[in-house]
Amino acid sequence: MKEDRRLFWGAEDYGTTPKSSARSSEPGRQGNSAALTAGIIIADVVGCGILAMGDAVAKLGWLLGTVVIVALLGMNVHITLLLWRVHRLHPEARTYLELATAAFAEAPPQQLRFVQLVVGGSQHCFIFCALGLYGLSSGQGLGMLFYDSQVCLPFLTLAFCALLLPFNLSARKLGTLSGAIWVNCAATLGAICIPIAYLASQGAEITRSRDSKFLAVADDMNISSAVSALTTCAFAFCGQFIMVEIISEMRDSSEFPKAYMCSSSIQGISFLFVGLMVYYYRGSEASGMLLSALPFNAVTRLAALCLVTHMLITYVIKSIVLCQSVASRLRESQLIEQSQGQAQWYFIVVSVVTASWLVAQVVPFFTLLVDLLGATFVPLSCFIIPICLFLRCLWDSSLNRSDVSSLELLVLALEIGLSVGLMLVGTCKTLRSIGQQWETFGPPFACHCENMWNSCACSRSRIPECPAGSGVLLSLWNQSASMGYVGPADQILSFVS
Repeated sequence: MKEDRRLFWGAEDYGTTPKSSARSSEPGRQGNSAALTAGIIIADVVGCGILAMGDAVAKLGWLLGTVVIVALLGMNVHITLLLWRVHRLHPEARTYLELATAAFAEAPPQQLRFVQLVVGGSQHCFIFCALGLYGLSSGQGLGMLFYDSQVCLPFLTLAFCALLLPFNLSARKLGTLSGAIWVNCAATLGAICIPIAYLASQGAEITRSRDSKFLAVADDMNISSAVSALTTCAFAFCGQFIMVEIISEMRDSSEFPKAYMCSSSIQGISFLFVGLMVYYYRGSEASGMLLSALPFNAVTRLAALCLVTHMLITYVIKSIVLCQSVASRLRESQLIEQSQGQAQWYFIVVSVVTASWLVAQVVPFFTLLVDLLGATFVPLSCFIIPICLFLRCLWDSSLNRSDVSSLELLVLALEIGLSVGLMLVGTCKTLRSIGQQWETFGPPFACHCENMWNSCACSRSRIPECPAGSGVLLSLWNQSASMGYVGPADQILSFVS
């Protein structure tokens, strides 16, 4: 069986915790405290999703939006604690893949190999695409920070990659980021509180247009908008795909429920606060990233600085797990030496950063990239897989069946049904929307200045002085090319507008 445990993704060497610390309750064991663990979870989970929460609530209405947020929070708490219960049965597991391998240890070899492939592949693909989302968000943040410089999105995301490399190259364990975790929490507060404070200072009579609506249930809601809101909220709360790695670095994993309940309470309050406040002050016109609700001024620059800081630290947290996994896989394949030197680590980090930059260019639309991840990897990696691990332990009698009520089994069935529905409907809907946005705003690697530059062609909704009809950005790339004009982005904008 030990040989089977090493078949995929270098299971025994993958992770960020040394093998000597695999046990969760050894006397004098070093590791992260419950408070630091709660901070890591908040830093990991409260990220891009919260920036799109106003958009999600606007598609549902304030009452229905509240119900959905609370329900999905409860679902995430339940599934995460399921994962912890499985980990208590296999405390030697330091990674998501190792836990899956241990849970299916008594399964037929073919089933075990399939589970290893699905768990390892989905986790790594999810982290990788999430890094692309963080790069995209940070590139847009830099564009808002320097909104009068009018630099195109591909170059802004490239600048962010260059900015984060020194931090990413020097960090190899989550525990080494203890100081940065609290900086990240402060930056997160700044990125969400500064825009809301500005909107509150202006008042709803100014920030909400005459045609904008504030309803308990959105009157224009349809299946497409409802699914989009669900995928956004699902992505906002997800964190199970990296939770085993976080548990494995705890000093005492029995304290994980305390740490997680603390962090989930903060998550729920934060998501409700941001979603409802943005919807109240912007009404049905709330869309896209939270910062796009601000006009171009010093407040925007300050909020954008907080956003970039937050995304940088969150990027490094996810990147540590992914890069350690890649290194483990390369060592298992004997492509690199067992001792992980600096040159090897630098090569892996630079390769991952470069590839994530490409992801940010393929889907350069913040809300749609959030929806795409929420419709594909979130249901599989964060919902379905943890439930399957729990049910496998129940099947093998590793868990006492008397501890699982009929009501909980019914809840598990509903959670799986919702997850499958999100994957099927959400993925089709989001891919269709991405294709439409490519036609409207330009293909991958185009300039994509939407809501970043202080020009009517790019950001009409943020500039009240823009005349009616301006900002219909059919496609800078297509339009300028069809007119036979090729030049710098700012000249193309002037030419088109």
